[in-house]
Amino acid sequence: MSEQTETGSVKLMVFRPSGKKIWTVVGKDNEYWVDPETEFCSCNSFYFKTLSGGEPCYHIRAVKKSMQNGIGAIEFDDEDYLRILQAVAEDAEKFLLRR
Repeated sequence: MSEQTETGSVKLMVFRPSGKKIWTVVGKDNEYWVDPETEFCSCNSFYFKTLSGGEPCYHIRAVKKSMQNGIGAIEFDDEDYLRILQAVAEDAEKFLLRR
């Protein structure tokens, strides 16, 4: 978990002026979309372990640790939010479908 945070693989995108946030984590196979508030992650471990009552995946834990330690955000305009969110969702879908 700490390796994810230390290597800079946790990314926070903040959109201005709304303050909307998108968290992603670069994992072993892909970049995963994480929502720390709902404890959602787009990785396979989330679907096969976390949803079955297991522990949160290491991507969720890495984001939560980054939130506690503070992380620099990449800022975007609100007009970029939908485009970036769609790209993140499409990447997650492609990854899940190729499994």
